[in-house]
Amino acid sequence: MEQIIDMAGFGERLREAIAPEKPTHFAERIGVAQPTLFKYLKAPPNFSPSLEIVARIAAGAGTTIDYLATGKGDGPSKDEDLVRVPRYAATLAAGAGSWNDGRQKIEEVPFTRTFMMQNFQRTSASKLSIVEARGDSMSPTFGDGALLMIDEAETDLIDDVLAFTLDGEARVKRFRRLTSGVMIISDNPAYPPETVEGRDLKRITIIGRLRWVGQAL
Repeated sequence: MEQIIDMAGFGERLREAIAPEKPTHFAERIGVAQPTLFKYLKAPPNFSPSLEIVARIAAGAGTTIDYLATGKGDGPSKDEDLVRVPRYAATLAAGAGSWNDGRQKIEEVPFTRTFMMQNFQRTSASKLSIVEARGDSMSPTFGDGALLMIDEAETDLIDDVLAFTLDGEARVKRFRRLTSGVMIISDNPAYPPETVEGRDLKRITIIGRLRWVGQAL
């Protein structure tokens, strides 16, 4: 039997499924053109949605095609309201650390979509990773054993706390740009800053930007 699409409520159900993520961010994340998504959000009475696009939207919003099309079935799953960021068996120093493409995922750390949106303007774990800090050189900002969320999409050398490798050693420090290079700073004043200049800058590879710290008190 032919299934009737409830277009009167389609746009509203879609808005609820996307929230709290901004439609522009959602469209970019799932690979749908923004004008297309906005057309789906308006959903005029004579609108004929593409099954492929509806399926992509449903998957990205954590709901089902049936729910978006008819209002029946399961709406957005509570579990899908969680963004699970992979935690890897790798360390970043404050001392010595390790980082490689073969690092092993040991668990997933859940965050709510609302938290991710409010703090990072995103609802996806893409390019995010959580690793453990070793050493006390960044104390009091974070200490030994703290969990660090690194955004591997942000690899620009900027004034911020960055995860990086220097001569193959993985570390996390505060960077300050200089005219001819960078100063690598430990927040713990017991550790002197390092300066890397000129051709030696090629020894540095930025892994990503520190976005979140979790640690026991």
